[in-house]
Amino acid sequence: MFKSLIISSWRQLGRVLRIILWLVLWFFGLSITLFYMVRWLSGDYFLPVRIINYVLPWTLILLIPSMIITGLARRKWLLAALAIPTFAICFAFWPFFLPPNNTPPLTDSFSFKIMSHNLFFRQDTNAMLKVIRQQQPDILLLQEIHPDLVSLPLDDLTDLYPDLYVDVVNQPEKAFVQAILSRYPITRIGAEFDQGRVQKVRIDTPAGPVIIWNTHLLPPFGRVSQWHYQQVDALVAEMATVKGPFIVAGDFNVTDQSTTYRAINQYLNEAHHNAGWGFGFTFPAPPHGIKDIPIKPGLIYRIDHIFYSNHFIAHNAQTGISSAGSDHLPVITVLSFVR
Repeated sequence: MFKSLIISSWRQLGRVLRIILWLVLWFFGLSITLFYMVRWLSGDYFLPVRIINYVLPWTLILLIPSMIITGLARRKWLLAALAIPTFAICFAFWPFFLPPNNTPPLTDSFSFKIMSHNLFFRQDTNAMLKVIRQQQPDILLLQEIHPDLVSLPLDDLTDLYPDLYVDVVNQPEKAFVQAILSRYPITRIGAEFDQGRVQKVRIDTPAGPVIIWNTHLLPPFGRVSQWHYQQVDALVAEMATVKGPFIVAGDFNVTDQSTTYRAINQYLNEAHHNAGWGFGFTFPAPPHGIKDIPIKPGLIYRIDHIFYSNHFIAHNAQTGISSAGSDHLPVITVLSFVR
């Protein structure tokens, strides 16, 4: 009697747990589908949509096992509800897992390496110089530099970069600066906070002049979220007027799933999408976390990008393996002029 009562209780508990599981999976599948519908209709101006944009690749960790469980249970309608967002996410990221464009630049086409790195206001001079000398990019874009790094440490790189352009492109209360270093002559064009904390230069390469913007958009969260979209509108409006070889790179504080990324991508190509492999996450680089959260999750998303005009072809786009003490990994690519 007592034994049968226990068995009956366990069976009832199992039924309840299965019902809860199916309800959770229905909610999960429909929520991701609703996310895509809202994003399609209104972009990522709603906070929940912006948050999901950052973690969208990670939802596959739950979606794919959920599809397997649902398929084995032969719950075809639930399987369909999970399959729709799963295939949508896979379609968005499948180019990252195709064979990358690692062909070397043509010998009769001028090429150069460009690197962008947010240094997170760190003063780990030795680590920073080590990363730069390991990569030896021809053009180097730096964001969030501590002012003390500008005077002496960057002077240690004059053998690689005879030209250096530094500017403060920030809110008045922020002390860090941005810098562009180049093997080739730099001509300053300007610096604009309202267009995304952007430095604008012309670099005269042996193959001709290139317009380069070093960008550090405000994040689309908190009190500066509205500023972010205002900066993007101003940035894109100015981009549309630029003629000739053109590169926009830096810390955009958004992933490739964002409205901001797509607004820029309508004018320019993006190096990792065309010549990289895998997700290429750049933030937060260990051992850093996110804001004041005590958990150190490791790399979660990619918010550093290198955009370029159709005057170039991207080769060997990659994410660096050392952060030099920053909470960002650097992004590097080789660009060659189209003949």
